Amino acid sequence: MEIGKVVGSITSVSKIEELKPVKLFLVQLVDSDLKPKEDYIVAIDPIGVGNEDMVILTGGSGSRFTEITEPTHTDASIIARIDNLEV
Repeated sequence: MEIGKVVGSITSVSKIEELKPVKLFLVQLVDSDLKPKEDYIVAIDPIGVGNEDMVILTGGSGSRFTEITEPTHTDASIIARIDNLEV
């Protein structure tokens, strides 16, 4: 799992059928001090986050373990919005 910040949304009118019900977001990964890395990832959003939200991402086969994401072809899914983080 990774922590990141939603920095943008991706609009795609033409996409595979399994992705039509979900939004796509551009997420900037952060380090353990919550400082932005130069790494970005496109993730599907089955939970309803917004721009600037801090989120937890899961990747690989783990990104397909929800009812919404199970039929999708994805390498990254947002699985939680972070409301409070203590380091």
